[in-house]
Amino acid sequence: MVAAIHNSHPQCEHLEILLNQIRNSGNRTNQLTEMAYQWCSVVCENYSNLVDGQDLLLLSLEIGFRHLNPQEEWIEAILTHTEHHQKLANLIFRSQDYEAIADLLHAWTSTSNSRTYLVMCVEYLVTLHHKQAFSSRLRQLIIRTINLIGYHQFEQVGVEGFVELLNNLHVCVKEMDNQANWATLLMGTIQSSKKIQNLSYPHWEFLVEFAISQPWWLEGITYVPDPMVSLENAEEWDKLRCWMGVVWMVWPPENGKTKREDLEHITLSLFHQQPSAVQKLEQWMERWRGGGREIPQSFQQICEQEYVRAAQQATM
Repeated sequence: MVAAIHNSHPQCEHLEILLNQIRNSGNRTNQLTEMAYQWCSVVCENYSNLVDGQDLLLLSLEIGFRHLNPQEEWIEAILTHTEHHQKLANLIFRSQDYEAIADLLHAWTSTSNSRTYLVMCVEYLVTLHHKQAFSSRLRQLIIRTINLIGYHQFEQVGVEGFVELLNNLHVCVKEMDNQANWATLLMGTIQSSKKIQNLSYPHWEFLVEFAISQPWWLEGITYVPDPMVSLENAEEWDKLRCWMGVVWMVWPPENGKTKREDLEHITLSLFHQQPSAVQKLEQWMERWRGGGREIPQSFQQICEQEYVRAAQQATM
């Protein structure tokens, strides 16, 4: 195959037939995966001279990667990347073949030296969900891709599109290869976008749970007041309740990273709009304290202030 493409062999036109036969044979080995990835490089190198270059690429990726389990198969040792593989991102995403895109992501998420290649997929991924629903396999591989390359690469192509992508993925905790990476990613997303109210509720709830169990992981992140103001203005009270839980655990006024008057205003506004938030925040803070921490005195005082106000209002 390699020689036929490189040398424009007369039988080159029959390669698609050969690849279809290999695909239909059902015989898959690691050696075949290695060879198929090499074929991709050669096709990319000679793409402008091939009439059926796209078909050869799609078949090569299918032969090499379609049979692999995205949850279990890692092929670190057998793939050799070349400069020609860089063309795959544009060629495969342009095909709009979702299974081929999954094949490509599987190849590039299964080796530790593929991050440079994955970054090329970012711009395509943030618009991909507008076209059709993800298959289970493609969804798993996109989640793995995000986990590997992190938030900042997506920030460069637009946070709003990234938020839509996250919402469409419906990521649950068990699908996160590294919860700390996801917490950092979500914190970066929330603290850099003016439309973070569009981020779906489960992401906010995940951050609360993460802050309860591993607050030290978030303490090095610089506090930004914009998210709580945006959520209040958008009247997203459930999301604001989660965010205020994170803020009180990670950046209480007592550690000098926030001002009590700022948190007091937003917290009381939340309590007035959603009285049940008082008990919910107290429950979260109690669980957080179970890790050997002290509930901020300023938080306790604000809760007491709200209880007094509610009692007075009840007697009127």
